[in-house]
Parts: sequence; C-alpha cells; structure tokens
Amino acid sequence: MQKPGRAVQLQYLVAFEASARHASFKVAAEELHVTASAVGQQIKSLEKHLGLDLFIRKTRKIELTSAGESYYQVALNALANFDQGLEEFSQQYYSSTLKISMSPFIAHEIVIPRLHEFQSAHPQLNLIIETSMEIQDLIGTDLDCSIRCGVPPWDHCSAEMICEMKSNFLASKEYLDKNPISSLETLEGHSIIHFRDSGREWQLIRNVFKFTPGKEVFLNDYLSSLKAAEQGLGITMGFFPVLNKTVEEGRLVAILPHHIPTGMSYYFVSKGNEVKQKNYDLLCAWLRDIFPKL
Repeated sequence: MQKPGRAVQLQYLVAFEASARHASFKVAAEELHVTASAVGQQIKSLEKHLGLDLFIRKTRKIELTSAGESYYQVALNALANFDQGLEEFSQQYYSSTLKISMSPFIAHEIVIPRLHEFQSAHPQLNLIIETSMEIQDLIGTDLDCSIRCGVPPWDHCSAEMICEMKSNFLASKEYLDKNPISSLETLEGHSIIHFRDSGREWQLIRNVFKFTPGKEVFLNDYLSSLKAAEQGLGITMGFFPVLNKTVEEGRLVAILPHHIPTGMSYYFVSKGNEVKQKNYDLLCAWLRDIFPKL
C-alpha cells in the first residue's frame, strides 16, 4: 500500500475526532454545527486519502477499526498541538497581555509600587512581570519586552531610551559616622563591596586615586551589594535614578555631591509586533514618566 503524500486537511481531523469520540456521525455533526452527510463525506475523503477504513459502519452505530484506533491518537495529538500553537500565536499577536522582563530591584523598588497607577490608566492591559538578573532573550520566547541598562543595539529588537543612568558611591549613615569620607582621595583603608559587574569601575578608581582598600567584600549580584552596604559592611557603587528613593529614605547615603554619568542608559526594549506596538508605546511612556520622578 502506498504511503499517503500531502498532509491531511484540518477539518478532516476535526470531523474524525468528534465522530470517534461520540461513535456517531450524527452527534459529531450536531457538535460541529454541520450536517451528518457533510461529516460522513469528510470521513470518506480522509479514508480515501489514507487508503484505510477507519470505521466499521453498522446500522445504529459506528466503531473504530484497528487502524482507526491508531489514527485516533494521531488526530488527538495533532489537534492538541494545533490548539496550543494557536493559543501561543494569539497571545503573541492579539492578546492585550504584555510580558516584560526586568531586574528584581527595578521590579520591587520602582515598577510594582506604582503598578496600580498603570492599571488605573490602562485597565485594558494586563502586565506580567518576570524578574531576572540576566538579560533575557526576547526572540524565541514568550517575552514581549524588557527594561535593560546598557548601550543598544540588541539583536532584532527596538530600544527606546527611558532615562540616563548615573552612578555614585554609597554607604550607610552608621558606616560614614564611624569612617568619614571627605573626598575620593580619602578612600584609603575603607571597606569596599564588589558585585559581579563592578570590578572594572573599582579598579579604575583605585588606579586614579591611588588608594588601597581595607576589607573587600565580593558578592554575586547588585542587590546583595546594596543590602551589604545598608548593613554597614562598607562602600558600594549604585546607579541612579533608580536609587533615589533608597537615598531619600536614608537607607543609604550618596557620598559624592553629584552623580557621575556612566555613558549608559535605561531602555525599554521590545521585539517587533505591529499589533502590540500601541501597547508598547503606552508602557514605554509610563516608564519614562515614573523614572525621572524617583
């Protein structure tokens, strides 16, 4: 027997699955809102395409043949995969949901405390926030957009600047009361808190101001370095404006009188989607509004 060539039409699988499930062309037709003869004709076309009988037709009912039972599992899997794929496609191109990735600090300190404002202004939009310390790839994932700091471009994505990123040195009030700092020239012997991405900046500062630190604390991530500084373990490097609230609340003190430009900025990054572009614009505009107010 020759193997069937082209793929089966989807409506044939739908008619076959319903008929097999109900053991009736008539009941399947009622479920699909077509005539029983239309269902019967689709089943005949499917059997002709496969070169196999799928049903044993009796006076009052139908039964699956051995081939029909096997093909029923094929149809179930194919329709389930189609439904899942269609749902993912709809979520990506037609849903009012935006899934955004950002660092835990930005989520907890900036976005979530003011999320009610965005929801009140745009009740038709549903924002799903995913946090990660790593830059998440948008292409090939269910993520729509992200907040990133750095310098674009990022492959196959558009980037809209939210605001400039600046830096300063931070320590707790208790630490500075015990270890006063009048200028960067007086950093000799002070405890320094490193996080993974701060090594190059600290080395540059040490080379310029010729100082030797006292204790050095090495931590894996930025958030941990801020918590360590709050506990009085030393001086760390922080980025603004996202730390404005932390400084205003007195959790940390900015050592320099003016923040230092980093050459980088915070960006709203999104992957191409014409249907969701209006929602991207609404979210980006809101982020641009809240970041300078921090």
